[in-house]
Amino acid sequence: MSERQEQELLGKLTQWGCDVSGALQRVLGSKELYCLLLQSIPQDKAFDALDTALRERDVRAAFEQAHSLKGVLGNMGLTPMYRECCDMVEPLRSGTLDGVAAHYETFRRQRETLVEILGGAADNL
Repeated sequence: MSERQEQELLGKLTQWGCDVSGALQRVLGSKELYCLLLQSIPQDKAFDALDTALRERDVRAAFEQAHSLKGVLGNMGLTPMYRECCDMVEPLRSGTLDGVAAHYETFRRQRETLVEILGGAADNL
């Protein structure tokens, strides 16, 4: 990915509400590494495992997957997804699915948004 493409991607993420500057600090300022790591996020197996756990109404497994994603998303500065994930983790931590479905639907759409943002950058490779 060229420097211009990195800047374009980081700009799109910033416009979406992501904490790109904070995430870059966590990767010692390496835009190249950050962009590389971002590409792997949508394929994280925890997304599918969370979906399965919620469909099966397995609160414990859903909590574990959502909590795992929360950490990844927070570290990567993907704030919109991180916040929605937090809104799922807390009820799941308490052992309930109450309110989780609505947050999960938003979270699922946000994953699609991330794929679109990353896909636009990948199209320019």
